[in-house]
Amino acid sequence: MSLLFETIVKGSFLMDCLGVIGLGLISLSAVRLAQQRKSWGGSTMAAGAIALLAARLIVLFRTHLLAAGMLDLSGDSLAQLAFVLPTFLLTIGLAGVVWGIWAHERWLREMSRR
Repeated sequence: MSLLFETIVKGSFLMDCLGVIGLGLISLSAVRLAQQRKSWGGSTMAAGAIALLAARLIVLFRTHLLAAGMLDLSGDSLAQLAFVLPTFLLTIGLAGVVWGIWAHERWLREMSRR
């Protein structure tokens, strides 16, 4: 097989790129929503989406750092943090996005009643 095919299909490069682009677009749209509508739900959603994006980037770069031996040089605590932090950020990020959507929807209901 060709190297390009293996990189895109087997290495999940395409899915990683699409996931990072999607999370980036969600982050930007949530920030725009928070700025235009002054909704605190938009701010919570943006913070959650940014946490999800940070976790995804840590997961992507962790394999490269392990291959290069960078985590071994930095010590045991940083190597453990590289495995624990993405799970924490994914949990907090998902909660932030869901809570932000709920809060913005509630805010919209309050604004429509006025």
